[in-house]
Amino acid sequence: MKDIYLVHITLPDVFTPKFYALIPPHRNKINELLEQGVIRSYSLDMERKNIWVFIEGISEQEVMDILSTFPIIKEVKVNITELAYFDSAPINFPDLIMN
Repeated sequence: MKDIYLVHITLPDVFTPKFYALIPPHRNKINELLEQGVIRSYSLDMERKNIWVFIEGISEQEVMDILSTFPIIKEVKVNITELAYFDSAPINFPDLIMN
């Protein structure tokens, strides 16, 4: 059974040109994992210092394996916390109007 892990990523104090170059491929990877349902939520604070990611995985090792695919992973600090539970509001789609 898969659990949900909260991953806190601390971004570097100074964004170098090398780090800026990693952002577009990183966003592509995040979008891919969101579409697959591996990442449940992804948030960045306004100061661009912290990222919080809710990841579904079987173990902390699997979460580490997922994180290792992030293009920015070598430039950031990571803290992983296994959650007892994860609740979220259901996604509501607009009502269909049949014409």
